[in-house]
Amino acid sequence: MIVLRNVNKQYPNGTNALHDVSLHIEPGEFVYVIGPTGSGKSTLIKLLDGEEVPTAGLVQVNETDVGKLRRGKIPYFRRKIGVVYQDYKLLPNKTVFENVAFALEALHMKTSLIRKRVRDVLDLVGLSDKPHSYPNELSGGQQQRVAIARAIANKPSVLIADEPTGNLDPERSRSIMTLLERINTEQKTTIVMVTHDETIVNSIKKRTIVLSDGHVVADLSLGGYIDESTLSTD
Repeated sequence: MIVLRNVNKQYPNGTNALHDVSLHIEPGEFVYVIGPTGSGKSTLIKLLDGEEVPTAGLVQVNETDVGKLRRGKIPYFRRKIGVVYQDYKLLPNKTVFENVAFALEALHMKTSLIRKRVRDVLDLVGLSDKPHSYPNELSGGQQQRVAIARAIANKPSVLIADEPTGNLDPERSRSIMTLLERINTEQKTTIVMVTHDETIVNSIKKRTIVLSDGHVVADLSLGGYIDESTLSTD
């Protein structure tokens, strides 16, 4: 599970990004995080994956106190979670298969197990016919599917998706959402998704956490209508 308790984050330049934020996300939940520019969405993501530490308060992911991790332990912590970025962050000189396998090689898995797991996740994301393709040979939607495959290759219990549909057209966005829902349902993966896509939020109802000026201003457990003024990219 994910727990934030009375979390504050102030950057060295004096910017207060989060103020007394408390959240509890149960295992297996699918949660949207939304809010206007500067609301604290990006900071929240960075706290969850250990890129930043809270100025005060508790950030706990899978019973790990992320804010108290030593720098040398952070890479090991990140191997237990998955992160999907808006800009994919694929390795351009590696094939689809190699991009996904790369995430597993750091775990020192046997080559035979890596090959099987890569085949399994490529089948799950609908790219079993693209193992030898390079990123520049794929559409944006296909590249995002590779990024998702890489993020779930190590079977993380938590998947953080940072604007996963931000660069995609509506049809491809819907396809990615269908895939994320499948991962959430079939693999019981907890998903925290930052988005500014009001169409997705309003049509595919999930628990929705709304940030504004570093505060949680709404926590809509059954989803709720969101208008354009509430959503913007950080």
